[in-house]
Formats: sequence, structure tokens, C-alpha cells
Amino acid sequence: MSSVFPLKFNNFIVKDKKLSYETWWNINVKSYENSKWTDLKGEKVTHGDYVKDFYYKLRKLIQTSGYSIKDEKRFKNEIATFIYQLSSEK
Repeated sequence: MSSVFPLKFNNFIVKDKKLSYETWWNINVKSYENSKWTDLKGEKVTHGDYVKDFYYKLRKLIQTSGYSIKDEKRFKNEIATFIYQLSSEK
């Protein structure tokens, strides 16, 4: 079986961003269904909270499937950047 790793995703459909990455990271996720984006304490979830939760769930799935991540810092950064670029927040 040939190796397909490392995977590279080129996102050619990127919306112009009006918010800096840092601002976007710290603001609350906006949704039509506000109750969906609260944590167990009822506090609103930021994009940073969402990205961290997504990353740790993805990392666990990768590890329990028998794979490893060579450079976790780089992988985490690529995941966060990918989600930021796809975000509809402007």
C-alpha cells in the first residue's frame, strides 16, 4: 500500500477576513442556535475553545487508530489556521 502522507490541503476558496486571527480566536462563536455554543457552565464558547476541543478530539482519534503525529505544534497550528480560513466570521 502506498503512503499518502503527509496530506496537504490547498484551500482555494478563502473569504476575505476582517478580523485578525487573534481577535477571531477570542470572540464567541455566533450561531442561530445560541444554546448550542455554550459550555457545561452555560458560558459562551469562543472560537479558541472550539478549536482546542476539536484538536484534542482529533488527536485522540488519530492515536487510538494507531497513528502518531510527528510535530504536534505544527499540526495544531495547521488545524487552527484551516478552521479560521473556513470560518464565516468576518
